[in-house]
Formats: sequence, structure tokens, C-alpha cells
Amino acid sequence: MTFPAESVPDGVIGAPHHLYIGLLVLGVAILVVADDYAQREPLLALTGTLTALFAFATVWPYYHATGALLSLAGLLVALVGVVWPGGMWSGYPLVWRLVAISGVLVGLDDAVSHAFGVWTPLDALWKVGIYPALP
Repeated sequence: MTFPAESVPDGVIGAPHHLYIGLLVLGVAILVVADDYAQREPLLALTGTLTALFAFATVWPYYHATGALLSLAGLLVALVGVVWPGGMWSGYPLVWRLVAISGVLVGLDDAVSHAFGVWTPLDALWKVGIYPALP
């Protein structure tokens, strides 16, 4: 097995990957909670988000393994930033923490699928349920 399984995810990096959707959802959660407390910002989640976005969109097509690793690492850093027990997200409403976690998991689903070439739930839903129904 080669790493990553796809040198360019789905052959087109600008396609509507659900990694982008997950990062947008995570970004909205970050923006909502970022102004709630003075001197407390979700920097770890933001750093992971921006790293994953940059690596997926600009690095992966040219430096495949580096882009895949940085995409996965960025998403994992964002996840750690959100779920860290007693971390800065623990002071925010649970709903925004769940929105942020959902965004990370959607992004991870796409990144894992393209990096390792394994079955993932959202890719399966797309291939079996949504794509065939499109005109």
C-alpha cells in the first residue's frame, strides 16, 4: 500500500471535498466562541484547522505524503484542542463543542479516506446514496 492512497484527492483538489465542509463547520464554531472570554482564545483548534486546510489544498497535490500527514496532523491537533479535558473549550456551551467535534470528524473522514484508501462512512454515503441520485 502506498501513502497516501491518492496522490491528488479524487483527482481534483478543488472538488467539493467534505474536508472543506468539516473545516468550515469547525471554523464557525471557533468564531462563535472566540469572543466570549477575554484572554482565552481557541488557538489550538484554529491552528489545527488552518494547518489542515493549507496542507490539503496547497501541499498535498505537490508533496503527497507531506500534505497527507500535515492534513491529518492538523485535524488531530484541532480535535485535541477541542476535547482536551479542562481545556479552554470546557467553559463554553456544550453545543459549540459538539459542533466543533462534528466538523473535525467530517474532515477526518475525508482525509483518512484519501490518505489510507479505506472505507469511511461519509464517503460510502456519498457513493451509494447521494451521488447516484444527482442529475
